[in-house]
Amino acid sequence: MAKDDAKGNGSSGLDGAGADELGYVQQIYQNQYAVATNSINMVLQELQELNSAQKTLENVDMVEGKEVLTSIGADTFFFGRVQSAKSVIMAVGGGYLVEKEIDPAKERIAAVIHARTERLNRLMKNRKELESALIEISYRLGSMH
Repeated sequence: MAKDDAKGNGSSGLDGAGADELGYVQQIYQNQYAVATNSINMVLQELQELNSAQKTLENVDMVEGKEVLTSIGADTFFFGRVQSAKSVIMAVGGGYLVEKEIDPAKERIAAVIHARTERLNRLMKNRKELESALIEISYRLGSMH
């Protein structure tokens, strides 16, 4: 089993650990699990916003000349009319905004969606590994009492 632990194939390397040490490691893993869960929720929210923007850009021809609500933050909106649907202003990171034509904007959003989806998959994998380690630690703690 020690060989498996060294390779990362067996238990989490906690063989022979006492109840105090297991309890401490359990608390660390629980904190990491909570952080992973919060990160997953933030990425899911961002993906929802990105998908909404992508859908709007795919149907941009339907909004030109129409009245729309435009968010100005803090759940506050302006009524406005879309004069031209040939380009949009979008964030590119670091607090910078740029004007992009519709097709390049769609490509940028698609690339960001792809990157966030990969991040979500890594976070979910990490959380699953933490969950397995927590189950193992709980089992070991239970068998000590």
